[in-house]
Amino acid sequence: GPMGSLRNVAKIVEQIDRAVYSIDLAIYTFTSLFLADSIKRALQRGVIIRIISDGEMVYSKGSQISMLAQLGVPVRVPITTNLMHNKFCIIDGFERVEEIRLLRKLKFMRPCYSIVISGSVNWTALGLGGNWENCIITADDKLTATFQAEFQRMWRAFAKTEGSQIQLK
Repeated sequence: GPMGSLRNVAKIVEQIDRAVYSIDLAIYTFTSLFLADSIKRALQRGVIIRIISDGEMVYSKGSQISMLAQLGVPVRVPITTNLMHNKFCIIDGFERVEEIRLLRKLKFMRPCYSIVISGSVNWTALGLGGNWENCIITADDKLTATFQAEFQRMWRAFAKTEGSQIQLK
């Protein structure tokens, strides 16, 4: 019910609000305003955000992805017609934070924790409150590393789509 949805959203928002360096989000549909607002707050804090989504769903009614793309968030989609049906988010993944450290030539790094949020849940009101879904939030090192590697693999595979397929409306 609706209470469950607010609780689920609050848990995810809490993790996003703790992000220090990076948020990598692979999501099929994303219409939740609460979650979009938390991503915007992270952007304002200087967190580097990357989104991988589904080519069709980017433009679906209420999609928050084109709005985030307009704010400068790079969005990539698969080149094939296969659904990008993954739903996971890595916050401050170790490998990604290290990459950012090297890119920005940072000597001092603020403490942060690698977190992965994963499950069947889409970032929509129905997904977060109506459907029967699962969502796991974990700081397990092996899991966060595995998900981060998978995100990197897809990010590289979909490299050419950025900006070319995501026509900002």
